[in-house]
Amino acid sequence: MSFKRKTTIFSVLFMLVFAVQGFAQLSVSGTVVKGTVTDKATGNPLEAATIQIFNSIDSVLVTGGSSDKDGTFLVSGLTEGVYNIKVSYIGYTTAVARNVKVGKDRKEVNLGKVQLEMNSEMTQQIDVVDEAPAMTFEAGKKVYDVKKDLTAKNGNALEMLKNVPSVEVDNDGNVSLRGSANVKILIDGKPSALLSNGTQVLQNIPAAMIDKVEVINNPSAKYEAEGVSGIINIIMKPSNEFGYNGNVKVNGGTEDKYNLSTGASLKKSKWTMNGNYSYWSYNLPGVSRVYRQVYNPGGISNVNTNLFWGYKGISHYGSFGSDYEIDKKNTLSLVANIFYYDRTIKSTNNLDVLNTGGNSGLLVDMDDGRNGYNLDATLTYTRKYEQKERELTAFVNYSTRKEDSPTHYINHLDGSTFYQDKFSRYYFNFLNGQGDYVHPLGEKSKIETGLKTNIRSIEGNYTFKYLDSLSGGWLPIPGRDNDASYRDAISAAYLTFSGAYKDFTYQAGLRAEHTYIDFSILKGTEKHNSNYFDLFPSASMSQKIGNSNQFQLSYSRRINRPNLFLLNPFVDQFDAYTKRSGNPYLEPEYINSVELGYTRFLKFGSVTISTYYRNLNNMINFVSNVDSNGVSMSKPENAGKSNTYGTELILQGYLAKWWSLNGSFSYYNTNLFNNDPANSFDKTYDAWTARFSTNASIPDIADFSLSYFYFGKQQNSQGSIDPMQMFNLAVQKGFFDKKLIIGFRVNDLFNQQKFYLTSSGSNFTQSVFQKTNSRSAFLTVTFNFGDLGRTDAQKTSQRKQREIETEIQQTGN
Repeated sequence: MSFKRKTTIFSVLFMLVFAVQGFAQLSVSGTVVKGTVTDKATGNPLEAATIQIFNSIDSVLVTGGSSDKDGTFLVSGLTEGVYNIKVSYIGYTTAVARNVKVGKDRKEVNLGKVQLEMNSEMTQQIDVVDEAPAMTFEAGKKVYDVKKDLTAKNGNALEMLKNVPSVEVDNDGNVSLRGSANVKILIDGKPSALLSNGTQVLQNIPAAMIDKVEVINNPSAKYEAEGVSGIINIIMKPSNEFGYNGNVKVNGGTEDKYNLSTGASLKKSKWTMNGNYSYWSYNLPGVSRVYRQVYNPGGISNVNTNLFWGYKGISHYGSFGSDYEIDKKNTLSLVANIFYYDRTIKSTNNLDVLNTGGNSGLLVDMDDGRNGYNLDATLTYTRKYEQKERELTAFVNYSTRKEDSPTHYINHLDGSTFYQDKFSRYYFNFLNGQGDYVHPLGEKSKIETGLKTNIRSIEGNYTFKYLDSLSGGWLPIPGRDNDASYRDAISAAYLTFSGAYKDFTYQAGLRAEHTYIDFSILKGTEKHNSNYFDLFPSASMSQKIGNSNQFQLSYSRRINRPNLFLLNPFVDQFDAYTKRSGNPYLEPEYINSVELGYTRFLKFGSVTISTYYRNLNNMINFVSNVDSNGVSMSKPENAGKSNTYGTELILQGYLAKWWSLNGSFSYYNTNLFNNDPANSFDKTYDAWTARFSTNASIPDIADFSLSYFYFGKQQNSQGSIDPMQMFNLAVQKGFFDKKLIIGFRVNDLFNQQKFYLTSSGSNFTQSVFQKTNSRSAFLTVTFNFGDLGRTDAQKTSQRKQREIETEIQQTGN
């Protein structure tokens, strides 16, 4: 069946989708919630306003009451836990106080004056003193609240990810999860060509645009099965503000690092719109050194590389979002992004070769450029029903990217100069469609089902030329030109069932994915196609024991498909002695993962301990071989298996109402082994990471943040990577009722970030060192304008708003 026909069938299938007690409840006496409800415009008290108190985890209505003639209310008898409190009045807004803590040491919760407005369909949020911790746990995933991170006010998305427990970000911006770089990153639950070139785009997205980050180690069958260690889902802030508001932010850093960002939002009638723009100019110097010893029958050869480079990047990121509320039950949303970048790395590479024949040297000046753009748009339809939690959603997403990479080489050898050029161009086109339907079955159970299709097309080519000294013209280098064409269609269907019995909750699901890959090189003369079908089961369960203990157990099967970078057999030559290529015969990796977690809720915070086991089959490893001339060739192979046992500890708490602490520690033991005589190995190693952060918001003074990260020693099939550590600090102060905010932060205060790899093979040993000037200081000035009072109070999306309205209807409001 042709790719075009498959694409048509999958698209048609997509269009035919469907028709188809409290948090830590320890007994305390007489805790009360009180306050006063008034009309914001007139200040008059509102009699008979409804007060409802819900459990924050399962949204079960616990108790309630109403206001008296002077607008005051008092609700008593709450036990220890965390609650959401809603205050509503017919014809007025509904106010919500989220994650309100009640404990033995807190006998009274005073919401103060709750001001409601007439003729508005939106839901306000009440600011309260107590807050939930930065990391919360729900339905098999960890949810990191970005609003509690000072980096979110001053930094970018990639810097913010460094603060998320379980997530690691290395010197080059590569993101890993629990030591595995094979993690799937989504934006608002969707894949995008924005991330087809790694995480560069995340450096341009202001962290202030992000609402939360979901870390899902064992995703349910609802999520796509791609990714060894799980999914990181970056959820952007919704466009839900009243009236208009916005901000302008200027950010300046040491060694010529500059950022300008601005955003605004507007709500009128049934329309909500928002737009954001960010500009970055970024400079970063660095050094890379490679020392290689090659053992030949005639003696030992040494190849030494010293590379001094400077990175210069300029980029623009813009986004636009619009929601249209057709009626109370139907909503259309459009989100569009554009990303333009132009970066270059200018370097000088000194290569020295020492062997039995004597010494030789090569000096290479290189200008490595990369520029392009990305367009991304998503249209989403949401349908709500009268029945609580019943919902139909569907979206279609299209993203396209073009990238040019011109590279110029000037080679100096034995008093002569040679000029070479390399040029590559790639086109990326992604089309994603998905539909999901949720149907409740009684009070505590439901089924979820859906269809999804991902279609990707990547076209690329390489050309090589050299300057002919005789003719003075540029001529092609024989045998070096290359082209690649990659297309795939991944279609999936899933079904999950979840339910609860008393304090026991469970979920089971099955996902089916069909993969079709059409890959060719050299203008289609060499083809490598594949076609396979997989089933991916998942299961999870959770049990509360007493009022302060909760256990969770989860399992999932996952897949890691090799991408074009790994498949393309074209030889990429970094210098005369370092080469790499892909492998068109690679097969996907398959992963089985089991995790057991325990959470203890304490009056000052929470402690979570997780243990996990991960089995990886058909493991993809880069294998390096060095020839007798000292030239290294690295190529990926399906070589061996791995078993990983690990444990993770997360601590969260408060030393005071204004001073929070967060810490995590992760340890894992990995066994890599391969019984193939051609490339046999059996290595076992331990690794660990640790992080600590503290945030203090001292009233009338400033907000402070300190964080420390440690990444332990790691190993691969041929070598090991040394440990790394980093210390960051940030401070900010608001002026003029937070219309002006000034922030200062320092990344890697002691300049400790570096990369050091040692490896060996049958005839060589090698060390690789890389260091950037990672220590940088930033001064940020932010000016907020518009309806700031309302903006600070409204953090809930329109979707949450409609859910709240449905909840109110279900409880008789």
